[in-house]
Amino acid sequence: MIQNPVRRQVLLAAVIIALAALLWASASLHAAFIGALQFSKDYVESHPLVSRLAFVVLAALSAMLVLFSSIAVVPVAVYAWGQGETLLLLTGGWFLGANLAYLIGHLFGRRATLFFVPATTLDHYAELLSVRMSVAEVALLKLALPSEMPSFALGIMRYPLTKFWPVLLASELPFALWAVYLSAALIENRFAAFVAVLLAGLAVAAVIGRRLLRRR
Repeated sequence: MIQNPVRRQVLLAAVIIALAALLWASASLHAAFIGALQFSKDYVESHPLVSRLAFVVLAALSAMLVLFSSIAVVPVAVYAWGQGETLLLLTGGWFLGANLAYLIGHLFGRRATLFFVPATTLDHYAELLSVRMSVAEVALLKLALPSEMPSFALGIMRYPLTKFWPVLLASELPFALWAVYLSAALIENRFAAFVAVLLAGLAVAAVIGRRLLRRR
């Protein structure tokens, strides 16, 4: 999952920048984008409680399910509620979903995993994570892997909950800030800021991936 981190981040950056450039280069596409945001904002304002609850649920699901992401609706939330409230709801949803994934792994995952992996192997990795690795290192590992995987795995290996919450905060909050700021730059048509923050975030992810490969 963390092989060739630099190549993966370069490819991802190229795709995102190309799509953003296409959006800004085409007046009709940009107008359609803003129109869709305004339409969504009108609906959100007419259903304030339901829309916020739905956003939190989507964020929670994206922290639990592979190939499901709440990032696509972050611009809608930023346009409707602003950056501060979106950051709070997004982080809260991710935190909720990660804790549910941890709970599922803790209650049911270990029993299922023992059909395929010896208990001694699980215990070895549990010791590696909880004793030999710091909270910061586990947070870096969570950042480098797809968001739903580490929470299930940490639950399966009975990673202490008192350490799990700081890991979540250290790994989820920076990504939430990044997503919210990128969405704001996209909406406000600040191409240079969008590209700079995008590349900075992906560069950090690539460095983390390379560090974990060396550590492994």
